[in-house]
Amino acid sequence: MAQPYKFLQVSVKVFRVLAWLALALQVITGLILLITGGEPVVIGGLDLPARLVGVLNLVAAALYFFSFWFMGSLIQLLLDIRSRLPGGQGG
Repeated sequence: MAQPYKFLQVSVKVFRVLAWLALALQVITGLILLITGGEPVVIGGLDLPARLVGVLNLVAAALYFFSFWFMGSLIQLLLDIRSRLPGGQGG
């Protein structure tokens, strides 16, 4: 790839690292809350049980992972398409 696309190549790696980091942190937080429980957590003016917040963290982990991984894959797909176009770096 040419230099102008170096930022996009790096962003693919950054999004994939963020995906794994978000997954790990959300799952750890969710499991801690799910197992240990604790004081109710105020979210939007509602007192939610800590274990419910733990489950919500596990759901958020999947959503964050999917979102970040999707963004990295989308950028990679666009870079691959660009490289195959006439005048692209690969074609």
